[in-house]
Formats: sequence, C-alpha cells, structure tokens
Amino acid sequence: MELLADFELTLSEDDILRGEGADPEVVRVRRPALVKAASAALHEGLTELHPAAVIHKVKVVEHRHERILFQGGEELVSPLVAHHLAGAEDIVLVVCTIGSQMEKLASFWMGENPLLGLALDGLGNAAVEKVAQQICSRIGKQAQASDLTASTPLSPGEPEWPVEIGQPQIFSILDPSRVGISLTSGGMMLPKKSISFVLGIGPEMAQTDLCELCSLRERCRYRHA
Repeated sequence: MELLADFELTLSEDDILRGEGADPEVVRVRRPALVKAASAALHEGLTELHPAAVIHKVKVVEHRHERILFQGGEELVSPLVAHHLAGAEDIVLVVCTIGSQMEKLASFWMGENPLLGLALDGLGNAAVEKVAQQICSRIGKQAQASDLTASTPLSPGEPEWPVEIGQPQIFSILDPSRVGISLTSGGMMLPKKSISFVLGIGPEMAQTDLCELCSLRERCRYRHA
C-alpha cells in the first residue's frame, strides 16, 4: 500500500469555472462576475489544498461472472466492473482527497459571499480531479514501463456499481483512514472532496470513454463530444 502527497496543483480560473459545471468561454462573455470570483478563489484557496492519496495494487486470482477475485480473498463484485476490467492481471485501487479545509472555507463564504463560496467549491472540485488525473498518469506510465496498459479509471456511482456497494468494496481492501478519509453508512466519503476509483493493468486493457459507461449519457449536458 502506497501513500502519496507530492502533487503539483497548478490551477486556473477556467479550471475553477469547469469545477462549477460552467463553460469558461460562455462565462467570460456573459458572467464576468464569476470570472472575478474564480480569480479571488485562486488567491484565497490554494493554501487550503492538502492533497493525499492511498494506492494499492492487488494481484487478480480469477475473473468470474460479475466478480473479480484477489489474492487474500478480497473481491470486487459488479457486472460493470467485471466487464470493464476483464483481462486485468492486477487491479489498482485508489482513494484520493484534498482534505477538509477547502470545504470549510467554501462553506464559510457561501454565507458571506455566495459567488466566492461557489468558486471555492469549484476550486475544490478541480483540485481533486487534478490529483486523480496525476495518479492515473503515474499508473499508466508504470504499466507502460512493463509493456502493459492501464484501463480507464472507474468509480462507484453507476446503477451496476452504486456507491453504497462500490465504496465499501474499495474501502475493505484499502485503508483510506491513513490519509484522513472515512466512509458514511450511505457510501459518502468524508472529506467530500475525495475520489475513489479502480484501474486494471494488463496486456490490452480497455480505454473506454467514461461517458459511454454513464447512465446519464443520453441526456447529460456535459457529455464529451
């Protein structure tokens, strides 16, 4: 099991606007106040980001229908996971966070200055996504060095792998408490600005567009073109 804290969080106003669910190009034309708030959030919030991650690679013993069995007796159970990670020789489980300070700061400013509060929340979203992206890049490079490939990451939250089932499966194999992350009875991670996901490592792993895995793909306004 590996603990990481060395992340490079270079963020921009556009990253924050995307973290708020907005299109930066549209916002810059129509909502300059949001851009100003994003700039203020960068100044106010960068010191409140405390990224950390726990990563664990486990050897696959067997692929069965709707489940993947690991050395040590653990397993992931989901038709979606079993299909997406079919052929994996190893599974990498990851839980990462930016800590709880950003949430507290954003919550405070929601009452005092809602635009700044929303921008800080967007900064938190963007930051934890950056952390996850850097981890995926690192895992992909390590796999490539062994002439293998890493799959697209998959997180709990789909009908075939809901959070209340997927999160406990990941947490039963990892120990995210080592980086200050806990799990509620409903499958919500605390701090909220945290992401969990799994990747498969193998000779020819799937590089699936995550939008194609999403149950909202037919009606999502943010679907990739």
